[in-house]
Amino acid sequence: MDKEESRFKLMVLSEAAQELILNEDPQKLLDNLFQKLSAYLDLDIYLNYIFDEDTSRLHLINYHGIPDEEYPLIEWIHLGEGICGGAAQKMTRIIVTDVAHSSDSRFAMIKRFGLQAYVAYPLISYGKLVGTLSFGSRKRTAFSDLELDIIHTIVSQVSIVLERITLISALKTKNHELAQKNRELRHSEEQLASIFAVIPSPVLVISLVDQKIVASNEALLSLLEIGSEELEECYWPQRSEPGSLFMRILEGSLQSLQQGGNVEIALLTAYGRPKICLCHAVTLELNQKPCMLTVFSDLTEHKEYEKEMVRLDQLHLIGEMAAGIGHEVRNPLTTVRGFLQLMQKKDIGSSAYIDVMIEELDRANSIISEFLGLAKNQRLDMRYAQLNSLIGKILPLIQADATVGGKSVIAELGEIPLLFIDEKLIRQLMLNMVRNGLEAMPPDGKLVIRTYTEDEFVVLAVEDSGKGIPADQIEHIWKPFYTTKDGGSGLGLAVCFNVADKHGAKIDVVTGPEGTTFFVRFRVNLI
Repeated sequence: MDKEESRFKLMVLSEAAQELILNEDPQKLLDNLFQKLSAYLDLDIYLNYIFDEDTSRLHLINYHGIPDEEYPLIEWIHLGEGICGGAAQKMTRIIVTDVAHSSDSRFAMIKRFGLQAYVAYPLISYGKLVGTLSFGSRKRTAFSDLELDIIHTIVSQVSIVLERITLISALKTKNHELAQKNRELRHSEEQLASIFAVIPSPVLVISLVDQKIVASNEALLSLLEIGSEELEECYWPQRSEPGSLFMRILEGSLQSLQQGGNVEIALLTAYGRPKICLCHAVTLELNQKPCMLTVFSDLTEHKEYEKEMVRLDQLHLIGEMAAGIGHEVRNPLTTVRGFLQLMQKKDIGSSAYIDVMIEELDRANSIISEFLGLAKNQRLDMRYAQLNSLIGKILPLIQADATVGGKSVIAELGEIPLLFIDEKLIRQLMLNMVRNGLEAMPPDGKLVIRTYTEDEFVVLAVEDSGKGIPADQIEHIWKPFYTTKDGGSGLGLAVCFNVADKHGAKIDVVTGPEGTTFFVRFRVNLI
């Protein structure tokens, strides 16, 4: 290369270098660079394709010298397609000379544009395909070696510059996206803080990575009777110590998370006040970190209210029982008192009155005995016994009582296993039920006592043929001293219920216009 050629090359490359340094807009860079080169090399068009990794195709991004209507036809090309596609696939330049006299089908596009000479270079940066850059001329049929050398040098620099511009553009886009996400994140955090502030339920958010407190609200601090600084600096660091304020809270929250439901926990506030809370925990992601959000419901007042209601019910029941006992026992005592006053008169015989007084005292004793049958601390004499044998022992007595009233009692006893029972109490239960059934029936009524097995139960059924129990009385029949019979104590069914409870049995009742049946179900495997 002589001095003239060297000076020419240096001049062209110097002007091109200014554009490569000063411009960061690919379109403007290539347009200005093309204008400078065309002045020296008689260029008419340039095409700049960028390789799209998602589609593995070349996309025409920048161009000059072709009609706009041609752009859609050549906007996308495959690797190996045409001259540019071939240069990209082989990653080497392709030079085409004397296009007009060539019969190569690959040159159809540049022939349509009227080009005579054409050169396509792959744009390669650090061994990676960026795209292609090609130039064409309608005035000349070939490029000299010097001109090709100049184009090659410029294209090599363009590859690096375009890669740098692309990276800068991508970085700006990422920065913009990150800035937008940061704004959205800040907005979300502000919204979350606002929601926490207004939620009436206590809320605690803990990181599952390092167990640090992410968020808490005033309702939680109020529940635990602590301040935010105390929470962070004092109570939270002691969370793993036995008996600490947050140990039970963490255990309950993790248990709720595992079970996927509510967990009831008991704790003491910072001032030692007992609290009963219901906690429900869920997982969520905050700042791309897994967290646990726990919502608490203070049940303390509700539990105290329940206890108070139970106490009031017990007091109410005691009051009813006391009134009932007083009423029932007072009647026979009044009778005895009256007869004693009569006996004060010497001219009146006392033997008939003594019989009446004994009868009334026996009645008072019976009422007290039934009342004692409700006692919880009653001693039990449990042993294995055959229920059918027990029924057989008391059946003659029951049938005799029924015959006096013109009624009948039938026993239909099935094959049943032994039961672990207190015979005396079960005898009392059966007599009470049978007595109620007989009293509910008119003359000629029939009462049936049945025993049979049903699944894992032995069933004792007492069926009468009375008019049934009215619907508005069903829920009251188990209450002590509730009775609809003249002279009744109202303790019979209450005693039956108590006896069944002591044996782990269950009593059901089915009633209707044709009669009532009481079912007592004993578990076979009771012990």
